[in-house]
Amino acid sequence: MTRASVSTIKNSLSSYLEKVKAGQSVMITDHNKPVAILEPVDSSGWPEEIRLCLAQGEAKAPRAKLDLAAFRRMPAGQGPSLTEAILEERRHAR
Repeated sequence: MTRASVSTIKNSLSSYLEKVKAGQSVMITDHNKPVAILEPVDSSGWPEEIRLCLAQGEAKAPRAKLDLAAFRRMPAGQGPSLTEAILEERRHAR
């Protein structure tokens, strides 16, 4: 695994991202103490359509795993549903 300090990463991020794209992991250190690991996203289990969108830059991979329990605890939105809002906008556009 490649090691690099925070300041080195800040000054050469693009070159380290190329290493990660090539499959390498990079340990980021702060005063010689490991603080993070930059590693490739494992998209092997994703559908081909999603992997193609990622490869073409049409989509971005998630930054973190979805906490489904926290998502379900979020309050419901106010007002009309998204479908109703789109239909209303279409009616006014004519």
